[in-house]
Amino acid sequence: MVSKLIAVIVATILCSICYRIGGASGFNTRYRDVGCSFITCLLAGYLLSWHWTLILCFGLMWGALSTYWKRTADSKWYNWLLTGTFYSVAMLPYVIAEGLWLGFISRTIILGALTMIWSELISNDVQEELGRGALITLTLPFLLV
Repeated sequence: MVSKLIAVIVATILCSICYRIGGASGFNTRYRDVGCSFITCLLAGYLLSWHWTLILCFGLMWGALSTYWKRTADSKWYNWLLTGTFYSVAMLPYVIAEGLWLGFISRTIILGALTMIWSELISNDVQEELGRGALITLTLPFLLV
């Protein structure tokens, strides 16, 4: 139990860093796309169990991380709601394989809402991106519900 808690903390720190680096000027966005996707899938495999569908989840997470679901320069609250929601939806193949429906629904609602709230309340880009990166892995244990 303690080792899983430590894994969540370490993964959260690493995912936050990757998320921020991928949004920082002078860095490639793939730090975010690949880094957060890899860390999330690795953590899911460790917390629950390894399943080949995590490979699909990696690709879906990469896709979810590469868009803010907007058509204009400014993001609105609903863009952030969709962003967080699809971070969770990216794990759907794994959820189907493992039958984690209650946890998936819980995580989807929580991650979508927290991503929206965090992104609307925080105006500092560094803090905002670190927080969104942290939410991705901090909410992953909800799949265990």
